[in-house]
Amino acid sequence: MIRVKYEITAEDFFKMRRSVGWRDIGITQLKKALDNTMITLGLYDDHKIIAMGRLVGDFSCKGMLTDIIVDPKYQRKGYGKQIVSEILTLCKSRLDQGDKICIEANPTAGNRLFYIHCGFEYDPKKQEGVFLWIENV
Repeated sequence: MIRVKYEITAEDFFKMRRSVGWRDIGITQLKKALDNTMITLGLYDDHKIIAMGRLVGDFSCKGMLTDIIVDPKYQRKGYGKQIVSEILTLCKSRLDQGDKICIEANPTAGNRLFYIHCGFEYDPKKQEGVFLWIENV
């Protein structure tokens, strides 16, 4: 059974980065990154982390969606989209009435279409990454 957790450990963060072949970063540094994150989300199959994502930013008008990672054994099953959707929903729920925030992402090679399927826009005349405005109306 897949469970959602709103906090993950630095050790799980390390495992997820390693599962997709990203450069190793020390546990202490990863803990500091998690401590400075607006929203952290992990998906667990039993007690094993299988997907994660973070939103970093200024807690007001700008956020960066980052570290959207799905264990290769669990890819193409909708877990990445679930992570993004839940983070965006949480972000919107934390906005005051009338506030808006621009969420950006800088996709890894070949993943731009994933973010577009998650509702992000891509306009190379404006910026290289993808973006999405969320508003609490």
